Amino acid sequence: METKNLDIISPLMEDAFTEPVLHKVVLSKIDFELPDEIWIVINEGFGNYWNNEVGFGNYADFDDTCRSINKHLESANILFPYDKVETIVNIIYDFVEQIPGAFLDESAVVIPIK
Repeated sequence: METKNLDIISPLMEDAFTEPVLHKVVLSKIDFELPDEIWIVINEGFGNYWNNEVGFGNYADFDDTCRSINKHLESANILFPYDKVETIVNIIYDFVEQIPGAFLDESAVVIPIK
């Protein structure tokens, strides 16, 4: 009997909120093809949303995230089913929510950056 080497992916591991880790998490949970070239654009779109639209101190919104990634895909001339974007975003957020410090606690004091 052949055994597989499995990568254990934990939101508690060092560098959990990185592209390679998120890519592995997404691939492990989807039941459809996700070519690397499409993942790269999705990851860029997510990074753009997370870094520029959410920024420090703002809250991420699922629908805004999906629309932003979809717009990023369209700007790269990639047609990708919107429901699959939603599936990927769900997987990413489910994982990211488990990473300590990835989301601000609602009770945290936030000092806006000018």
